[in-house]
Amino acid sequence: MDLGKKIIEMRKNAKLSQEQLAEKLNVTRQTISNWENGKFYPDIDALVKISKCFNISLDDLLSYDDKVLEYLKDSTDVVKSNKKLLYAILLNILIVILFIIVGITLNESISIIVIVFTISIISFSYLFYQIIKKL
Repeated sequence: MDLGKKIIEMRKNAKLSQEQLAEKLNVTRQTISNWENGKFYPDIDALVKISKCFNISLDDLLSYDDKVLEYLKDSTDVVKSNKKLLYAILLNILIVILFIIVGITLNESISIIVIVFTISIISFSYLFYQIIKKL
């Protein structure tokens, strides 16, 4: 049984509405609905709260739902997310160096400078995206 169905079953057995469960877990009713419908998965903190609320182990709560386990693995893989951030930083450093070199050597060619500048903006955007994701 997937996690969403387990949450529905446990909530109904406890005679709780989505809103009541949301209050207990300190989330919105829409969040509960999204979990139950499988649109989103709870983060690890919410899973701990759910397991305490319904007095069920995390192992029992997560058993047989490989999608949630994969989501948790990806969302908590610090090394993987740090590598992406490091790559983004290195890419930005290289783009800035390239921009400086092109700017110095090709004063006449505005189009190349514009292209390199555009690439650097895209690269910086990716870097900021990675930083914001970490927050």
